[in-house]
Amino acid sequence: MRAPFFDASLGYLEESVMEVDVPFLSEVGMTRRQCEISGLFFWTSDPSRVTCGDTKQDEYTFIGNPSIQGFNQRGPALKDSIRSAFRSFFEVRGHTHVDRYPVLARWREDIHLTIASIADFQPHVTSGLVEPPANPLVISQPCIRLVDVASVGRSGRHLTTFEMMAHHAFNRPDSGLVHYWVDECVKMCHELMVDTFGIPSESVIYVENPWCGGGNAGAAVEVIVDGLELATLVFMDLEAAEDGPVEIAGQRYRTMPLQIIDTGYGLERLCWSAAGTPTIYDAIYPGTIEHIKGLADLDARLGTLGDLDLDGILTELSRSAGLLDLDLGGDLGPLRAEMLDRLTTRGHRLDDVTLRAIIEPLECVYGLADHLQALFMMLGDGLVPSNSRAGYLARMVARRAIRMRHSLNITAELPDLTTAHIEANNLVPSTQTVEGILDMLGAEEERYRDVLSRGVAVVKRMFTDVSADAVSVSDEILFQLNDTHGLNPDAVCSIAKENGWPDIHVREGIDAELAVRHEASTKISQVKESETIPDWVGEQEPTKPAYYSDVYATEHESRILACVERENEWWIVLSSTIFYPEGGGQASDIGWLTNESGTRVEVQDTQSYDGVIVHVCDGPLEVGDQVNGTLDWRHRKQVMDHHTAVHIVGGAARKHLGPHIFQAGANKTVHGARLDITHHRRLTAEDIISIENSANAVLTNISQTNKRLVDRRQADLEYGFELYQGGAPKGSDIRVLEIGDHDIQACGGTHHDHPALIGHIRIVRVTSPADGVERLHIVAGEAALLHAQRTEGLVRDSASVFDVSPNDLVDVSD
Repeated sequence: MRAPFFDASLGYLEESVMEVDVPFLSEVGMTRRQCEISGLFFWTSDPSRVTCGDTKQDEYTFIGNPSIQGFNQRGPALKDSIRSAFRSFFEVRGHTHVDRYPVLARWREDIHLTIASIADFQPHVTSGLVEPPANPLVISQPCIRLVDVASVGRSGRHLTTFEMMAHHAFNRPDSGLVHYWVDECVKMCHELMVDTFGIPSESVIYVENPWCGGGNAGAAVEVIVDGLELATLVFMDLEAAEDGPVEIAGQRYRTMPLQIIDTGYGLERLCWSAAGTPTIYDAIYPGTIEHIKGLADLDARLGTLGDLDLDGILTELSRSAGLLDLDLGGDLGPLRAEMLDRLTTRGHRLDDVTLRAIIEPLECVYGLADHLQALFMMLGDGLVPSNSRAGYLARMVARRAIRMRHSLNITAELPDLTTAHIEANNLVPSTQTVEGILDMLGAEEERYRDVLSRGVAVVKRMFTDVSADAVSVSDEILFQLNDTHGLNPDAVCSIAKENGWPDIHVREGIDAELAVRHEASTKISQVKESETIPDWVGEQEPTKPAYYSDVYATEHESRILACVERENEWWIVLSSTIFYPEGGGQASDIGWLTNESGTRVEVQDTQSYDGVIVHVCDGPLEVGDQVNGTLDWRHRKQVMDHHTAVHIVGGAARKHLGPHIFQAGANKTVHGARLDITHHRRLTAEDIISIENSANAVLTNISQTNKRLVDRRQADLEYGFELYQGGAPKGSDIRVLEIGDHDIQACGGTHHDHPALIGHIRIVRVTSPADGVERLHIVAGEAALLHAQRTEGLVRDSASVFDVSPNDLVDVSD
C-alpha cells in the first residue's frame, strides 16, 4: 500500500514515497481502488464499490441492522462488554494491559487535555528518550476533543469525550527490536472485526489516509464499516523536520529511529455499530437520555407537531446525519436544507420550521448527555473550571450544558443532572470525589447566574455602535466579551435580545472556535521565552551540580572554566558548583568566589543555560583559577525554608480542600513565597487556619524528607501524574521530593532534609489572581518571625494611639 499525502503547493493528494506493503489485504480478496468523491485510495472486496465508504454519499446502513453481532446490551454494560472483548483479543496476542492515563495531560507542555491514546506517550516515549510502560501494550484511554463541539448532539456520532481503545508497539529496527509492523497490524484488526465482532469481511473497507499530530506522522488506514469509521491504524515512522523529504498537511517530516504502531478504535462507535440505534448517544447513554427526555416532557412536545411519522423521520435523519459536520465558522442552514431535500425524496414532506421543531430539542437532549459525561471526566480527573487554559474548556462545556437545559425548560440544575448521569452509568471518578464534582458544578451554576446579571451593563457598553436592527455582531466583540468578562457568545446573544437588539444571533461553530483558541493557548505559551544563549556559553561543558548532594554545604572547591564580561558584569562558569541557579520559581543562590591569591568577587545571581551554570559576579577572576565558593547561608536557608514550606502548604491544602488542589504556579524568594492553587471557591478564614495548622503539624510529625532521582518511566508507574505539580520536567530522570505521604512532587529545587529546621510557617494573605485560582502568600522560618514581630508592633502602636489594650482594638474600631 502506498500512502498518499497532501501536497500543499499542488493542493491535491498524490502518491508519496511512503510505501508500505500489506499483502494480507490481497490474500483476503481485497483490491485497491480510488474513491471518486474524496480521491483517497481504499481497499475493498466489493467489485462494484466506487466510494471509500466515508463520504456524504455513504449513509449509515447499520442503523436498525447492527454491523457487530452478539452484543445485545446497552449503555455501560455494552461498553464494558466491547472493551473486555478488545482487551482480551490483544492480551492473548502478547499485549500487556496498561491502565488509562488522566484526561488532563499533566505530563505534556503542549496540550491541556488528552486527545488520543498516543498522547500518553508523546513526547518522551515516541522520541525514544523513555521506555514505554509495556511493549507491546493495550489500553483504553478516555479522551476529550472540543474541536467538534458544534456537531455534538447534531450529527448523531460526534462526542466531546470518548474512549480510544488502542494497541501500541514501539519498534526499534536499528536495534533489532521489531514486534510487528503494517501487515501484522492490519491482519489483527481484520481478525478482530470479523472473528470477534462478527462483521462480514466484505463490509470492511480500509482507506489510506496519512496521519500527523504531536510532531509525528506516518502512513495510516481508516477502518470503515457500513458508513462509519470504527478505527484508525497509524504506522508512525516520521518526525517533524524543516528539511524533511515528506510533506503532510503543509508540514515536512523525516524518518525517525522508531517505528510505532499507533492505533485508535472508538469504543463508543463500536458500541453504536453493535446496537444499531438511531444515534451513538442512544447506544451509550440510554439511561441518561430517558431521564432528560422525561424532565423535558419531550414526547408531549413532539406530539404537538401533528400526524407525523416521527419514527420514520428520525430513522432517515440518523442515516444521513453524517451531513452535519459543522466545521469552524460553518453555516448550519445549507446542511439542514440538504437534509430536508433527502427527507422529501423519501416521502417525508416537512418545512424548515417543523424540521427544527423535531431535531433541535433532540440535539439538546443528546448534547446534554454528552456534556454531562465530559464534565464528569474533566472534573473527576481533578480539573477546576476557570476562565483560562484547561479550566476554560471545562467552563465552556458547563455553560453549554446549562444553556441546553434552559432550552429544554428543565429546572433541574447541573448537580442533579450529573447525579442521575453518574447513577445511570455506574461512574466512579478517578481523582475527585462525587461530592467534590457536584460542589464545583453547583458553583458553576451560581457563577453563570452572576455573570448574566452583571453582563447587561457590559453588553450594552460593548454594543454601543451596533445598530438595533443588526442580526450579527463581530467576532472581535464576542471574543473580547468571552475572554475578558466570561460572557460566552450565546449568553451575549440572550442579553442583547432582551436589551434592544432583538434580532441578534451568533454564528454556528463559534464555541468550537473558542475551544480551539484556548487549546492553542498551551501551557508552554505561559512560560517566558528563555534569553538567547551566548555562543561562548553553549560551547562550555555542562556544570556538575553539587547542591543536591548536601543542601547544607556552604563551601565548595572548583575551577574556573570561563569568565566573560557582559554589560558591566562578569559571567563565570565553574566545573562544579553548590550555587543553585534560578529555576522552577526559586530564587538563585548568592555568595562569593575567592581564588587562591585571595581575590574575592560577589556572586549576585546564578543562572542555568542548558546545563551550563553561570555565576553573575561583580568582578573578574582568571580562567583556570581554583576557587572557593561560599554561599550566603542566611539567604540559602531562607529560600529553602520557603520552598519546602510551599510543598508542605500545598499538601495541607489538598488534605483540607480536596484532591482537585493542584499547583497553578509558585514563587520562592528570600522575602516570602506564594503558592497558586486551583480551587473553585474563595478560601475562608477557617480554611486558612486549618491549612496553616496542618502545615505546621508536619514540622513536628515528619522528621525526614526523602529525595530520589527516579527513572521517568518508573516515576510515572510508581507515583502517577499528580507528581507533576510544578509542570512537566524534561529529561529521562525525575528528581522526586517526598515529605512522608503528606506531599510527593517532582521538583528540582533545594529543600530541607528535616522539616523541623523551618521553625514555623504562616499564611499571611490570600488573594485571587484569576478565577479558579487562590494565591497563598507564605512566610516561613526567620521571615515568619519577622512578620510576627512587625504585626505585633503595629498592634501595639495602634493600641497606644487609642490608649487601649491590644485585645480591645476591635471594639474601638467598631
